[in-house]
Amino acid sequence: MKGSKDQKGLQFACECVSARGSYSDPWAAIAQKRLLPDGTKEQILNLVAHEPKTIAQLSKSLRLSQPSVHTHINEMMKSELLRESEEWEKRYPTERYYEPNFPVLSLEERAAFETLCHEMSERVAALFEKNRPKLEGAFKKTGLEEQGWSFSDIAQYLYARVQRGARSLLEERGTLPHRQKHGNGAEWVFWAEKTKAGANGK
Repeated sequence: MKGSKDQKGLQFACECVSARGSYSDPWAAIAQKRLLPDGTKEQILNLVAHEPKTIAQLSKSLRLSQPSVHTHINEMMKSELLRESEEWEKRYPTERYYEPNFPVLSLEERAAFETLCHEMSERVAALFEKNRPKLEGAFKKTGLEEQGWSFSDIAQYLYARVQRGARSLLEERGTLPHRQKHGNGAEWVFWAEKTKAGANGK
């Protein structure tokens, strides 16, 4: 996996908790670079995901001053979490409307993939379960048990190795896209899903 051979020191469970990074989780830089450091920016994303909005509209919904909202919008435009909505600005040419700069899947769009994703998840789970005896055998050959650890203590680590390894292979083969470098230098691939509670933007 990316960076695992080149860096010295600990690699934590997720690079989102490490200042150094190391893994290839494509969304980790959002947290690592603190692109969503407070609830206000998340609230803005929830509002504009429901429907593109202007700074004035966001200010009214959030009960914040327009200069304050403008500051958040500028920061989110620089990090490329937001973009101007061309479709809405054509309808209302005197206003600037903002929307998420990443895919937001609706409940209907999620449903289109649900059966296939569930079937693939079942296969991955079955493969991991099938190979558990071999993994436990490999565990017995390490010194971890003597240190007081059990197989269950590292089971999540092993699954993460499999999942990240699969992603790396799919990226190398061109099946999955690599992280994209954005305007402020952060590299990420990001998305969001609408939930029943959040389907109306609230």
